Amino acid sequence: MKLIKIHSFLLVLATYAANTASAQLFIDNSAQFTIQSGAIVTVQGDVTSNTDILGTGLLQMKGAALQNINMNGFTIPNLEIDNTSNVTLTGNTKVGTSLIFTNGKVLLGTNNLTLADVATVSGAGTSKFVETNGSGQVIKLLTANITSSEIPVGVGTTYRPAFITTTGTYSAANVGVRAFAVVNPNKPPMISDYIAAYWPVTRTGVTGIVNVSGQYSNGDISGTETNLRGYFFNGTDWSSTGEAHDAALNRVTAPIIGASGEIFGMDKFIVLKTKVFLQAAYNTSTGVMADNLRTPSNLIPLSDPYRTATYSTAFPHVANSITESANASVFADQASTNNNIVDWVFLELRNATVSPGNTVLQTRSALLKRDGNIVDVDGVSPVTFNNIANATYTVAIRHRIHLGISADPATNTKALSEAKSTASVLDLTTATDAQIYGTSAAFLVATDGKNVLWAGNANGNGLTNYSALGNDRLYLLNTVLSGSTSGSVSGYSAGDLNMNRIANYSALGNDRLFLLNTVLSGSTITTKTQALPN
Repeated sequence: MKLIKIHSFLLVLATYAANTASAQLFIDNSAQFTIQSGAIVTVQGDVTSNTDILGTGLLQMKGAALQNINMNGFTIPNLEIDNTSNVTLTGNTKVGTSLIFTNGKVLLGTNNLTLADVATVSGAGTSKFVETNGSGQVIKLLTANITSSEIPVGVGTTYRPAFITTTGTYSAANVGVRAFAVVNPNKPPMISDYIAAYWPVTRTGVTGIVNVSGQYSNGDISGTETNLRGYFFNGTDWSSTGEAHDAALNRVTAPIIGASGEIFGMDKFIVLKTKVFLQAAYNTSTGVMADNLRTPSNLIPLSDPYRTATYSTAFPHVANSITESANASVFADQASTNNNIVDWVFLELRNATVSPGNTVLQTRSALLKRDGNIVDVDGVSPVTFNNIANATYTVAIRHRIHLGISADPATNTKALSEAKSTASVLDLTTATDAQIYGTSAAFLVATDGKNVLWAGNANGNGLTNYSALGNDRLYLLNTVLSGSTSGSVSGYSAGDLNMNRIANYSALGNDRLFLLNTVLSGSTITTKTQALPN
């Protein structure tokens, strides 16, 4: 292909002229290249320029193969893309007045396409847009307020534009946008409704409000579309403050807070940070729990055990239909041994007003670490509750072979939102008696002063006892061990009351004597009763 090189002179393409460059077009910085009003320059090769293209005419990219544009940051007044083989930016490029899509895409790679403050976009749609397939952005310059200014980004063949609305003052201002057709990697792990698209954004020089809307496709939706809300991620926290959502237009909107972040659509959620200790696993000498169920080989189920027999009857899920599931790596040795997983726990988010605490609004199964912190299925994140508003709640924590514990709704409710960095921990291991529901008998104060959940509730009936009707000793003997006082059951068992990987009645370290001597202090008639605000 030939090279048309323009340098050291003035070239003016006259009004209404139509000119075709079947070669490559190179404009030297010592030249002045003007396309006058009504004139069209059609290029079938590449375009390289070290200076602005002047005039109000049109530069048309209309090759039969992939074309390249490198304006070295300089301006094309009016640019038309009419190439089904697409156009790649090999250098930063600015469009001064209009960007027209007839056929094909602009592929940015690592380069930016800048739209002047007055530049318009037309013709974008399926397979006709700017694909941000690298670190390059579409940058919109701002000198005044704008409303729903279209940023023509997409991925693959699907158009996923962004729309910018601003109010404020401007100094060397711009907003940059990219689009990705995958689930946001920063999404909390158990969100139930979300989209497989997100828009990284940047903001410079705007004092005021910048709202960005992302338009997703129907195929991007996972879960229930009407539950979607607009979210902004600042690198640490998610925020839905000031969000908007429009299912008819397939758009989610959120304000850009700070210099950069990501626009995403998912259901409204809140996060909970909380901490408890289990009597059967807690070691007062170390101040952490043993993780015997996890090592030397993991016995803890990879998915929520509270949805299956024998636990599902005593632990009914509320407003949570998606089974919690964790990767096997979550149960492997962690860099800090205190982060190793001990078991699954069952969380109840309860009301805080009108007979406080007596209504379970939503439940979650989550993972308990050795240090007592409860985390989501990734083993790291705070626990999320979906489709629920920022508000004050009562929190109860239960375990399959322990008696549950609850914060007292009269003294210890918790204000919850989606911001994890500012969320404080509801620490029931150090809470006072007045902060825990029920009397002081509702929990055990260990010898090191830490609160722990009473162990021994093998049958999940909310009572731990040795000889009364429906007692845990006979459940261990008759249900778990099939009546054999000498038998044993290895594995993840409701009869493994001391959490040592084996349920047995009479052998060394047996669960019967753990129940009698450790939990009930040697009394065959004592009963420990679960205290939840029902």
